[in-house]
Amino acid sequence: MNNSMEEEKRVFTFMQQQNCCLRCCFRFIGSKMSECFHNPVTFARNMGYIKKDESFVEKVPCMACLGILQDQMLESVTQEIQVEVQKQNYDSETFLCALVVPTCVNLRERILYVQCGLELDLSKDTLLCLKVKLQKVKDIWKSVVTSRLEQAICKQVDSITPSAFLIEIILTYKHNDKEYEALENFCVKTNNVGNKRKRKNNDNRFSRKSIDTLMARITDEEFNQFLKTFSLDVSTNIDVGNIVCSHSSIFIGGRYNKLSRELSQTPWFINGEKKMATSVQDLLCNPIADVVRAQSIKFLSSGREDVDVRNIYSGRPFAVELINPRMTKITDVLLTTLVQEINQSSKQVRITSSLKVLSKLDLKKLKEGENVKTKIYRALCVCRTMPENMLPFEQLNNLKRVEIIQKTPVRVLHRRPLSPRTRLIYEMRARGVKPQELKALLNTARENASMFFVLDIKTQAGTYVKEFVHGDFGRTKPSLCDILKAEVDIVALDVTGINLEWP
Repeated sequence: MNNSMEEEKRVFTFMQQQNCCLRCCFRFIGSKMSECFHNPVTFARNMGYIKKDESFVEKVPCMACLGILQDQMLESVTQEIQVEVQKQNYDSETFLCALVVPTCVNLRERILYVQCGLELDLSKDTLLCLKVKLQKVKDIWKSVVTSRLEQAICKQVDSITPSAFLIEIILTYKHNDKEYEALENFCVKTNNVGNKRKRKNNDNRFSRKSIDTLMARITDEEFNQFLKTFSLDVSTNIDVGNIVCSHSSIFIGGRYNKLSRELSQTPWFINGEKKMATSVQDLLCNPIADVVRAQSIKFLSSGREDVDVRNIYSGRPFAVELINPRMTKITDVLLTTLVQEINQSSKQVRITSSLKVLSKLDLKKLKEGENVKTKIYRALCVCRTMPENMLPFEQLNNLKRVEIIQKTPVRVLHRRPLSPRTRLIYEMRARGVKPQELKALLNTARENASMFFVLDIKTQAGTYVKEFVHGDFGRTKPSLCDILKAEVDIVALDVTGINLEWP
């Protein structure tokens, strides 16, 4: 035991002589006691690592961590985080930290171990044991900074749940790439390893993964040769490259009616030009995103309507993903107010249910519903020809579970692959239209109302109803034209029911 402690002191003293900070000295001997990292000077004096009666001032920056674990840098980073968090103004009561350190810290740790092993004549087993016990810079940084941050930003750290609010601190070192480039050049010159192949994209040349791979293939003896051409001197301080605050997405959902036949579901652009002033997405999601101060949104729905198709009655299930929201405490009162404001602001779209903050299970249900749900439509149809052998509506209404095969419609061939799909028409019910009813539907009088009829149809999800009615130049078989033995076209279409338990 005494021999072990004596060896630890030798390693500690060696690291101190290499201008490592006290926290790094304790890291290198594998110390696990929190006191040595929170109060390193006091702990080092009590343990006899430094003299009790001698004033102690650490050199800045540390040879190993580049100053990351030294008090001056810890205080500076804490203040910068405080300023950024206050500026971003997230209402989350908890937080989680992520630290990104320069990759050259790994290289410096490896070099220091090689030097230590050679100068102190440590056995391979002893050196391996020290390497295994080494604690990472970011782990020590978090243990020391966490309590300071909690006081500075008035939030509690939560790494168990974990917190949805993440503070990512990206530290940079000016000569990071230069140090690895020196190692890579050394490996190439000595015909050892290195990136001999020319890469088309060199952006990841000094990524953490590629660097770890390179170092794993170099022996300690080869590192010793490299040290003769490399200096560990720190010529510049570490910098805070960026502090990024983000919150996990929040999903809010409900049901909506689309009451206009001149409204796209999402913003409609052709050749970069917006074709319609607004969309269902804009009218539903933008007010919600504005209130919670989301960075951006994604609109999710159980299917979609064409521009000229209404969605009435119970409405279509939808969800909005609020990306990086600042406001995260969403109450039922707030959701009720949002429903009222959205419904009052537009006559084209209406929310038909309460809004709800969604769980992962809710989202899974919405996604699965795209394929398993049934849908009900009401179509205003016209018979352009009414032959004598036309099938009576009574017989049409008795048909059940009609299987049809639909090739990709002509109107969507530009954005979907050409493939036949089998779909089911579960049931249909047709009836004639009275003249006054037709006038209300079309906003104009028609003399031959007998040529028009209303078709209520229940289908499998994914059925192209317009093409089922008119046949799409024979691409849907059988179509309503084939069944009725008449030339039929569709005048107007409404979605009247989407059978999905939601929200």
